Amino acid sequence: MVVEEIVMHHLDKDQLAELKEVLEDEFDVLINTYLKDAEFRLALIQDGLDTQNCEAVRLAAHILKGASANVGATILTSLCEQLEHDCKIKQYTSLHNIFAKTTIEFSHVKRSLQVF
Repeated sequence: MVVEEIVMHHLDKDQLAELKEVLEDEFDVLINTYLKDAEFRLALIQDGLDTQNCEAVRLAAHILKGASANVGATILTSLCEQLEHDCKIKQYTSLHNIFAKTTIEFSHVKRSLQVF
């Protein structure tokens, strides 16, 4: 799979291109900030799962969902939405599975953003 296909699968290329055009030199700062914050939010989600604190999971997933939507990470946004939703309705059985998919998707998003 070529680099562009990888980026297009995990990111909204048009949204990112527009963001890059608008932000110019600040684009790299935004991406680096997003990546650091996303890693922090994923750690909070993991901690919330480990301690069975669904509200912590829900809040971290909500924040990561919004940040991911801003950078065009559509699949990651969807997975975070699932985590948030399942916590809201107290559907705990699938949280670990969804989180595993979320961490894998984040690794794809991270790699895609680094080559964009």
